[in-house]
Amino acid sequence: MSRLAAVAATALAAACATPDIPGTYEAILPAASGGGERHVRVTLRADGTAAVSSALSQRPDRFLVEGTWEGTGRRIALTLDDRKTMAFELAGDQLVARDWDRAAWGEPDPGVLTRVWRQ
Repeated sequence: MSRLAAVAATALAAACATPDIPGTYEAILPAASGGGERHVRVTLRADGTAAVSSALSQRPDRFLVEGTWEGTGRRIALTLDDRKTMAFELAGDQLVARDWDRAAWGEPDPGVLTRVWRQ
């Protein structure tokens, strides 16, 4: 294989391995209180801004915080406006929670969020 062909093959493999990250990811989980459901949504915009929201199905209030995100390989790091951070691992069309503020989210993780919309 020529050197040019090897460089082209490497570039193609790298492009295929780079996931299309921006989009909206959601999970519906059992509420920690045992009644109803907890809806979690993470929106990662192409401009690097992010929003995280959570709501319980039996309550009218909603938790919403905005911030920024960065992707390094499969790791997605969010820095939220309240200076709290969250980290996810990208697995295909899913975000798997790896690190989160337990004071805000509780001990159970925010769940595995599935992409519902692609930017």
